Formats: sequence, structure tokens, C-alpha cells
Amino acid sequence: MEFKLFEKLGSLEGIELYLLIGAAIVFAVLLFFAIRSFKSGKETLVKASPTRTLVYGALSLTLSFVLSYFKLFSMPFGGSITLVSMLPLVAYACYFGPVAGFTAGLAYSVLQIIQGAWVVHWLQFILDYLVAFTILGVAGFFPRKVPLGMAVAGVLRLLTSTISGAVFFAEGGLDYGIANPWVYSFLYNGLTIGVDTVLCVIVSLIPAIKSLFDRTLGRSGK
Repeated sequence: MEFKLFEKLGSLEGIELYLLIGAAIVFAVLLFFAIRSFKSGKETLVKASPTRTLVYGALSLTLSFVLSYFKLFSMPFGGSITLVSMLPLVAYACYFGPVAGFTAGLAYSVLQIIQGAWVVHWLQFILDYLVAFTILGVAGFFPRKVPLGMAVAGVLRLLTSTISGAVFFAEGGLDYGIANPWVYSFLYNGLTIGVDTVLCVIVSLIPAIKSLFDRTLGRSGK
């Protein structure tokens, strides 16, 4: 595992650089309008309107995408620990429900594919991207319980990637003396997705973060 904080940002070029800049601009604009709307006191409705659901979804999606570029550590064969990039998306699902959560998760998987996909087989592609990120929307079944939703969503993503790794990247374990592909895949993904999930859960437990979610998403969600 190699420390990579900000190194990825410094090496960006072409479409990746434009995507990051575009996402940052979109996030800034959405944040501005979300703050204005929040201050106006119009989000006191029990159920969010489709427009607000879309705006907050885009806000959470772009924030997760921007945070995914801040890689704390990277593994040699793909996978990394990011700056809690899953948390905004999972928090959105917890406050707006599973339908909104799964939709945002699917959109996030498309952005991850554009950002750079590692593909060796069509089924591995589906598992590692379309399923692994869309499944974060399962947090929507735990209304306003972000730590619990984050833990469940993270574990399911870990299991999905473990299956993919054991089936399609089994030979990688031999380089580390691990003959059992399932053990190797679980350990490998545990060092990235597992640690990433733990960090997200810890951050979501911070009182100031919980209060932030309640004041923003909580007044617009269900």
C-alpha cells in the first residue's frame, strides 16, 4: 500500500482533469443554491419535492466524486482509500430513501467508470462498478441512521468486490503467498473498501457531522 494523498491530483490531465474541475464547479453552484434555499426556510415540508431531491442528489454525487480524487493510499492492482468519498452519497440515501439512493449510486458508478475503469471481463466490470457503487443506495433503508447505513452499504460493497476479486484476480494472491483466492480477495478489498468504510462510519459518528446532516439533508429529506 502506497501513500498517495494529492499525488493523483497533481498528475491529472485530459478528460480526468476536466471532469474534476467540472464536478467542483457544479458542486460549488449547487452548494450556493442549497444554502440559499436552506436560509429561506422553505425546506420545512415533511417530504422533499422532486426538484429538491434532484438538487441534493446532484450535490451529494458531485461531492463524493470530488472526494474520490483525494486518495490517502492506493493498492498496486487497483483500489484505494479515499477521503470518505462514499459518505455524502450514503448520507443522501439515508435521508431521501432507497430509490433516490440507488439512482445516485448508479450515476456515481458511471462517473467512476469515466474516471478510469479496470476491466478484465464484462462480469467483473458489472460487479466492480455498476453493482459495487449502486449498492451504496441500500443505506436508504436506514432512515437518518447514517453510521448504520454506511456500515451496511460498505460491507455489501466489500462483499461484491470480494466475489469479483476471488473469481477474476485470484492469481494475484500467489504473489503474496496466499493460495486461497477468497482469503486473498477479502484481505485485499478489506484494506481498501473495508478501511474506507470504517473511516466513513467514524466520521459520520462525529456530533458536528451528524448535526450538519440533520440541518441540511434532514430538513429536505423524508
